[in-house]
Amino acid sequence: MPVPLLLTFVSTVAFAIQLLIFAYLYSSHRVRFFQYLLLAWGAYTLSKGLKLVDMVVFDLEQPGVVTGVATVAAVGFMLAAAFAYRWDYRLRARDLLIGGAVALLLSLANDVGGADEGLRLVGVGLGALQMVAGALFWPPRSRVAGLRVRGERLLAGLLTLWGIHRIATQFVAAPTGSAAYLAVHAVFITLYFLSTFAVIIMVLERARSESERLHARLSEAERLATTGELAAGMAHEIRNPLAAIVNATALLTDEAGLTSEERAVTVGAIRTEARRLNRILSDFLQFARPQQVRRTSGDIREVVQHVSALIRDDRSRAPRVDVKVAVDPAVPRFAFDRDQVTQVLWNVALNGVQAMNGRGRLSLEVAREHGHVALAVSDTGPGIPHEVLPRVFEPFYSGKPNGSGLGLTIAERIVAAHGGRIEIDTAPGNGTRVTLRFPIEAV
Repeated sequence: MPVPLLLTFVSTVAFAIQLLIFAYLYSSHRVRFFQYLLLAWGAYTLSKGLKLVDMVVFDLEQPGVVTGVATVAAVGFMLAAAFAYRWDYRLRARDLLIGGAVALLLSLANDVGGADEGLRLVGVGLGALQMVAGALFWPPRSRVAGLRVRGERLLAGLLTLWGIHRIATQFVAAPTGSAAYLAVHAVFITLYFLSTFAVIIMVLERARSESERLHARLSEAERLATTGELAAGMAHEIRNPLAAIVNATALLTDEAGLTSEERAVTVGAIRTEARRLNRILSDFLQFARPQQVRRTSGDIREVVQHVSALIRDDRSRAPRVDVKVAVDPAVPRFAFDRDQVTQVLWNVALNGVQAMNGRGRLSLEVAREHGHVALAVSDTGPGIPHEVLPRVFEPFYSGKPNGSGLGLTIAERIVAAHGGRIEIDTAPGNGTRVTLRFPIEAV
């Protein structure tokens, strides 16, 4: 097989494969400039195929009119892609008609007479247009650095070199089959392959940037929705104590209608509701602005003993609660925030005490399980109903009349900040077991 025919065949197959890659990418990344580049690469592939037909079927050394139209169209679509990338330009039917007419006229000018000067002039013109396309793909100085896309400078430089190569070949004598002929085609194929690579980088990078921006918008929307839910929950939780305070103050203004004992009870109710408000706001501030976890190596036994002692000494809340502590000696020291873990264990244990109405058995157990320290709190209360269980970690949801609904929410956040998790095992009538799992190795 002659060398020119072999090069044309190999080029046609390679261009067709790259065109299929572009078509596959375009199916999921439909960007306007990429659409025009897909058309340009399709026109280049078509021109190579037509050139192969001219050589095999019609035995032509120079490209025919249709082949020339495809080549000119490829450069035109590449220029349109550059306009679309720089200014979001959209091709219209009028542009396609004018461009098609220009491509046909240039091809006819090449075909009629086959004058070398005419061929050279068309080749120089196409090379210049390709250099213009390369310049348009170069990112402008006014663009913010964070908005630049990888690969655009590479593509701009390659298209410029491609245009220079097209112009230079008009003035280089390269007889068919000579070393110069092979060098010219090798440079052309290299530039074509590298340009394809640059386009793929640009499209994928642009898709990644769009995905990140979409994810940021979704995160912002979720944050605003969560803020709205928290505000609604706060309003609901604050309304009841405020209503009680307002009613109590209204009673206090009626000096003749209250006895001294009733007045003392009313003042006590105001204080109770004020403390409740303060507790709700304190919990909310801790939820909204959680403290940073400060891990230091410590012994979890000390935390468990401390919390169990607090519960035994709190006779107002746990007058008849039997506290049992069991710690596995194999549990090692590990890194955790002592104050925060103490708060979590106290909240969970207090929930168990309140669920038992101050009478029953509360068990605190510590064991080592598969690289974690499992701290379990079990009570003999009525358990959590199955329909309520999915909501126990929701902000402002509480099964207690005066609860803020933030205790378990804060506890879950603290445990998660340690790289752990909270598990709840409960059954109506059989009590509740809450297990806090902390990784032994700090995350």
